[in-house]
Amino acid sequence: MSKYNDIKIPDSIDEVTKNAIKRGTNYKKRRKYKKIMIASISTIMIGTGIVGVGIMNPSIADSIPMIKKIIDYFNDNNESLYKSDKEQFEKLGVDVNLKTKDKGIEFTLDSSSIDDNYLTIFYTIKSDKNIKEMKDANKNAYFGKPFIDAYIDGKNIRHSGTFESEGKFSSDNELKGIDKIDVSYIKIDDNMNVKFETDKIFGINGNWSISTKIDKSKAVKDTYRYELDKDFVLNKTDNIGGKEKKVKNHVNIEKVIISPLANKIVVNEKIEGATADWDPPTMSSSLALFDQDGKSLDVIGEGGSGSSPVTGVATNSIEFLKGTKNTKSLTLVPFGYDESIQEVQLEPKSIDNLPIEFETSKYGKVILEDIKITDKEIRCTYYKDGVVPNDGHFSFFDKDKKEIIINGGNTRTSIDRKTGRYTAIWEFENYNTDTSKFKDIKSVSAGTDNSIKLLYDQQMKINLVK
Repeated sequence: MSKYNDIKIPDSIDEVTKNAIKRGTNYKKRRKYKKIMIASISTIMIGTGIVGVGIMNPSIADSIPMIKKIIDYFNDNNESLYKSDKEQFEKLGVDVNLKTKDKGIEFTLDSSSIDDNYLTIFYTIKSDKNIKEMKDANKNAYFGKPFIDAYIDGKNIRHSGTFESEGKFSSDNELKGIDKIDVSYIKIDDNMNVKFETDKIFGINGNWSISTKIDKSKAVKDTYRYELDKDFVLNKTDNIGGKEKKVKNHVNIEKVIISPLANKIVVNEKIEGATADWDPPTMSSSLALFDQDGKSLDVIGEGGSGSSPVTGVATNSIEFLKGTKNTKSLTLVPFGYDESIQEVQLEPKSIDNLPIEFETSKYGKVILEDIKITDKEIRCTYYKDGVVPNDGHFSFFDKDKKEIIINGGNTRTSIDRKTGRYTAIWEFENYNTDTSKFKDIKSVSAGTDNSIKLLYDQQMKINLVK
């Protein structure tokens, strides 16, 4: 058990969240190339509602050939970011089928899947009115879905660092959605009660609350949990107000969890000298990871929370790909940036000659395997070889290698956790974007990461022994 577990967490995470957003903004300023990004951050309060129980007996659940609501969701949303996880969602899932209604809007908790890393819920929202005709409803399902809080023993288990969710309108009156809640920070019992709440749907204030039993027993045999509580000290140099300052980062690697839905490292950090005006980036935003054979494991760049204003500790759960039950050790190598090096776009290459390899730095490559272009979206599927700290940052060009600037739209990335493939998606439907020029795209380029420098002298090795 980590000594950080005894630290009191503040009742409000607003300040932590603000710091996380600030840190993420400062980090992105380092990148010199163009990148399309839309961010949405929502807040939510508390409501009241109903209590019920889902299918809990494992023998009963195992006798059910399919988790119907999960299958229905992916049938209705074939373009889901999480379709590669469908098999695991079904394997670990239970149908819940609990409803609550207020202000003419019905919220149904359809099903759930859980292991030691993620609690994933599938839900349906039905309105008595046409959603697109509601005054304050966002007409884009991704931004129109509600933010749903989750409580165990009265404590909100939503962490301030990351939010994963998606939504899709299945009719004029109905939205279906997924929420992935990171539970790697807390202890999840095999059978516990969770309350899900929201107080605003489609811009309407109300009270929607459902409580149900959640059972993770299906995931236990395929979960490898390593309680480590191992301390390190990193000596860093940060640029503060144009001046370099040497700082010490006290790092506690609390645990590693390799489970059906994800691989996670939970890390606590406290940086000496951090203040409300200077909350330096945590290791979660600048980290390379290697296994016992020296193989680079992809670190998912989800950002992270800033330091708690009460404790000064930043706790982050870092997801990584390519780890398995056979992973015997992990080596964490932080990296810094050489601000004198300006990132550039590499030489454009023809999209007719796939796969295309882009060497983004001396540490890694991006291999673009497929690209699909329509008048509604652009999709680029790729994987990483070596250390590549960011999502694929691609630019597009015509036959004369003149860049085709893409403005507007919504950008998302889908990750296939089984194969280590990423799909960058630019969506333009329902946006005022001129897509007529997309037919002229003949070549593509990727941006460099030449400014990163791996700090091997600061590396941290942990052995995964139960």
